[in-house]
Amino acid sequence: MRAAYRDTVLGPLLDEARGSNAVLLETLEGFLAHNCSWARTAEALHLHVNTVHYRVERVELRTGLDLSRLDHRPDLRAALLCR
Repeated sequence: MRAAYRDTVLGPLLDEARGSNAVLLETLEGFLAHNCSWARTAEALHLHVNTVHYRVERVELRTGLDLSRLDHRPDLRAALLCR
């Protein structure tokens, strides 16, 4: 059941969990862990803040979820915990 939920929410990011998708998952985890703070995520991941913006945009495009919506964030966090 956990795997089905994870696959439903993160499916497009899990198809190829290597390369760019692994980077996107890492960025998503960091972004959520830092309460969706662009600056703190960038600092923690040693990235430029624009890189974080770009990667979060790609996560949103691939998952169809919007990280600016409070109701989408828990779904992504729960799916990450199901990995």
